[in-house]
Amino acid sequence: MSSTASEAPILFQGIATLELLRSLQAGGQKVQEVCELVLQGTEKVEPKLHAFASLEPKMVLEAAQALDTFRLSGRPVGPLYGLPIVVSDLIETKQQPTTNGTKIDTAKQGSKDSAVAERLKASGAVLLGKTRVSELGVVTPPETVHPTSLTHRPGNSASGAAAAIAAGLSPMGIGLESCGSVLRPAAYCGIYGMQPSHGSISRRGILPLVPNLDTVGLLGRSLADLALLGDVLYGYDDQDSSTRLGTAPRLLETCLSKAPVKPTIAFLELPFTPADEETQGALAELEEVLGDQAFHVGLPSLFEEGLAAHDLIVKAELSRTLRHYWDRGKEGLSDTLQQLLAEGAEIRAKEYLGALDWIKVLRSGLEEILQRCDAFIVPAAFGTAPRLDNPEESTRFQDLWNLCGMPVLSIPLFQSASGMPLGVQLVGPPAGEARLLRTAHWLESTVRDESSSGE
Repeated sequence: MSSTASEAPILFQGIATLELLRSLQAGGQKVQEVCELVLQGTEKVEPKLHAFASLEPKMVLEAAQALDTFRLSGRPVGPLYGLPIVVSDLIETKQQPTTNGTKIDTAKQGSKDSAVAERLKASGAVLLGKTRVSELGVVTPPETVHPTSLTHRPGNSASGAAAAIAAGLSPMGIGLESCGSVLRPAAYCGIYGMQPSHGSISRRGILPLVPNLDTVGLLGRSLADLALLGDVLYGYDDQDSSTRLGTAPRLLETCLSKAPVKPTIAFLELPFTPADEETQGALAELEEVLGDQAFHVGLPSLFEEGLAAHDLIVKAELSRTLRHYWDRGKEGLSDTLQQLLAEGAEIRAKEYLGALDWIKVLRSGLEEILQRCDAFIVPAAFGTAPRLDNPEESTRFQDLWNLCGMPVLSIPLFQSASGMPLGVQLVGPPAGEARLLRTAHWLESTVRDESSSGE
């Protein structure tokens, strides 16, 4: 057996998404042809990868044929026209099962689309399939393996979507971001992930987990992919009170534009267990490369105390949002999840409300740092992707930014000595994702130029 799940380049490993999109929109390529290639690749790779919870080739080809017919009518096509996109199995889609990573929901058939699915379809995207997630998006990782190493996992929760994209089966995907559910798999798989500012994208039709932390996470093969996807999904939904009124940012345009001045990056020293030596070494080299455009700053111990508030909020809200699964038959839940829900049920209202007070305190401290820089950079994980026999993952490298509702990018800037991806995170101010994408684009260009000059 090969040591990799992806043995041969699939379509999206050889072409930029924007290039393919322009070809599809102009009629240079048919949507059906693209989807047939993707399905052929999926048939070859999926037996090893185990990325999909459900895949309906007939539905995919019917949607592709309908889009080809629509383009021939001469009417304008959408901004994601013809792109096959994966969505995690926590997201409701019409006429497809949504199992939420649990056998309790295996018979659940979608009767309507989530807000995300509605916007994707309206934009001309093809929903390729539902990808595997952890048990109820929380614990017990799925069977999905890492696309470049069968002995490793691509992370928890949105791991199926990240693995499918990294294997070249799709250019982009959607997951639920809570406690690094999207950001860590992106880092492990060597692709791009984004946590939008809270309230940017409607969560209607997605399994609620931790309402004060939940946001729709984006996955792609480039920064431009994330921006393109965000431009379609951002916006107010009158059926989701958590979404904000206002004009959606022009993410793609800003991402690809030149920064008026060189950005400044703060390297954060975290008040908890640091990343492994290889990750720390890579960040130290990056700080040296950036020179005057970077500075070092430490987070006070106050933030470590704030992490306890984060953990309490997670347990308390999970015990409430997932209580109906417990009531329907807790024997269908793993022991780990049962214990987590039981602990959350014991939390008193006073403790929970006190923990919520920490959000403003922590956000204020982080925003003070961001007044001195364009973004700050931290590791995306302790190190490379975990091995299959290691079900534990630290969420600490996402917890604070997730709790504070700040936009975060996971960027595959480095590789380990073994060739596995090492990701970093860029964190920006609330509602500042357009600028954050532009800063990330500048950072990538700077690293690329430095690498070229050193060859």
